[in-house]
Parts: sequence; C-alpha cells; structure tokens
Amino acid sequence: MSSNNSLSYKRAARILTVACGLLFSIFSIVYLFVLQKDVVGALHYSLSQGKTHYSPLAGAIIITVVLLVFRWGINGLMGLKGPVRTLSYFPSCLLLGVLTDVDRTIFHGGNIEDKWFWLLPLLLLIYIGVVYTLRRVFRSWLNQEGSILGLINSNLAILTLLCLMTVGIGNTNVNFHHELAVEQAIRNHHYEAARMIGAKSLETTRTLTVLRAYAMSLEGTMGEHLFEYPQYYGAEGLLFAPHSQETLRLNADSLYAHLGVRPHVAEETVDFLARICRDEIGRHTALNYYMSALLLDKKLDKFVSAVDMYCFEQDTLPRYYREALVLYKRTHPGYGREVKDTLMVRRLDEFLNRQKEFSSPVEEKNRMRREYGDTYWWYYRYQ
Repeated sequence: MSSNNSLSYKRAARILTVACGLLFSIFSIVYLFVLQKDVVGALHYSLSQGKTHYSPLAGAIIITVVLLVFRWGINGLMGLKGPVRTLSYFPSCLLLGVLTDVDRTIFHGGNIEDKWFWLLPLLLLIYIGVVYTLRRVFRSWLNQEGSILGLINSNLAILTLLCLMTVGIGNTNVNFHHELAVEQAIRNHHYEAARMIGAKSLETTRTLTVLRAYAMSLEGTMGEHLFEYPQYYGAEGLLFAPHSQETLRLNADSLYAHLGVRPHVAEETVDFLARICRDEIGRHTALNYYMSALLLDKKLDKFVSAVDMYCFEQDTLPRYYREALVLYKRTHPGYGREVKDTLMVRRLDEFLNRQKEFSSPVEEKNRMRREYGDTYWWYYRYQ
C-alpha cells in the first residue's frame, strides 16, 4: 500500500474510532434515558433502599461515561484493531444489557437476574478467548491496511449487532415498563399523566389495572375514565391480591391507607368496599371504589340501589354512572330516577341498533369496540 493510502487508512481508522464512540454514547444515553428509564430508576431505588434520588438524564450520562472508560481500558489490554476494533465494545454492551435485565423479583428485594452471576463471567471468559484467538491466528489480517469502506462497514456492523444484543438482553416487557412509569407518576403526584401511560394499549396486567384505578381515584376521575382502559379482572382489578408485593414503591399498604382500612381475611372485594361504605370509612373515596366495583362485576341492580342510597337526586353523576343508569332504565322502564342527558340516550339507541347490523359475533365485537370501546355499554355487553 502506498504512503498516501496508508495515511488515509490511518486517518479513517482514527475518525472511525471517534465516530463509533459517539454512536455508542448516543445509543447508551437514549437506551438508558428513554427506553429503560423506569427500569434503571427502580433498580436504583432497590439498591439504595429509597434513600437517594435518581436523575434519569444524569444517571444515563454517568453510566455511559463509565462504559466508555471501560471500553477504552479493554481495548488497551486487548489491542483490537482493523475490521474488528469495535469488538472492544462487547463488554460494555453486555454490562449495559445486564444492568437493565430486571424483572419483578426487584419488588421483593432482588436486583438483576440471578443467572448473570454465573453467565456474565462465562461470557466474558469466552470473549477473552475469542479475542486472544483473533490476535494470535489472524494477526496479519488484523494488521493489514485494506479497504477503508470495508473497515467502516465491518466495524459499524459489529457495533450495530452489539447494540441489538443489549436491547435483546434488557427487559422490554411493555406492561412492566408501564407499571413502573405509572407508579413513579403517582409518587410524583402527576395523576393525569399516570392514567394516560399506555392508554392506547389493549394489553394490561392486574398490577397496572390497580395502579391506574388508584391514580384515577387520587385525581377524582374514576367515574369519568375507568372504562377508557381495558378491564379484564372485574372488581378484583381495583385491589392488589392479598399479601401482594407487586410494586416496589407503592403496594397494598399504600392503597389500603388511601381507602382507610384493610380487608378481612378472605373478604371479597365488593363485600369489603360495601362494608367500608356502610361504615363510612374512607367516605367519598370508598364510595367511588364501591360503585366502580359494582359496575365492573356488572351488578346493575346493586349499583342502582347504591346510587339511590348514596347520591342525591340533584347530584351530577360521573359519565359511567350515567351510562349504567341509562342502560338500566332501558331494561327497567319503571325506574324512577331520571338521567337528563339526551345525547347519551341517543347514543345508547345507536349502540343497540348498531349491534344488529353484524352477522359474525367476532366482527360485531371488534367493530363495536372500535366505535364504542370507551363506553360502559361495550364492557357490559362484550367483556
């Protein structure tokens, strides 16, 4: 290779080294600050036992700098060069993935997955073996100054694969991320933001359903927004399972403190909420939970009785209470309470007429969800 070509190759190699460092930094910060912000925050909370505050941006930058220094040290020891220089990012990318491979064991005092305590050292030993082989067997190939385009392509390809490896290792469970995000928003008293997290997703978990209901209760909008979200657990989706530790920073104790009392052993959700309404524990909060539980379990007769008992005639009822009453009055014309909402009555007529236009039950359910999925009527008829 001529002197000019050699200088161009070395200059390209230096520029590539800087560019790869910049690309890795961008990836790491975006990954930590955007994709895994809630997971790393929960891990920090677990490790510090809530004694220190975690700043997502500062944390992402600090971790990225540490990983860059680590990569610099690895490359200094291994002496990787040429088309495989970016293999020196393998340990950093691996550690970044391991750091974000956190599951629900974190709620019970766990940290990262237990498998990494043996798998991480094993993978690093394999990596050292591969690098040693490359340096011994392919020394002349690594030292050869070949095509600049080949140099760039091979290193960028390796770095891309390593970044994909990181994403593959980290926890990307959408519901888990939503749970952590809702939990953090509630802790920050951002209740509207909490209930809006994952609002367009039809997937949910019991924990996420409970947390959303909790956020709506704190916001005072449970009767206005509850059925805008998927409800797959009935009244049980309002409370954590007995002895549950399903969340790290908020748990069953937090919710029961909000309601004012804990349920008795083996007490059903509806019975528990009915009791605290009857005993006037929790007052308005307990009433909203009780009314919502009756709607979720489709107990319209009891719901109507509760409305007559606890709500004055002149009260302005929340949206879903009115929808339930309009539906009840359609099947019980003699019911005395009037719902003065002509638009809602007209929309119920449209809902009932639209049901008759489909021959396939599957098509009917899907099309009706698309048009009326945020109504109590859809939940009552199809869920």
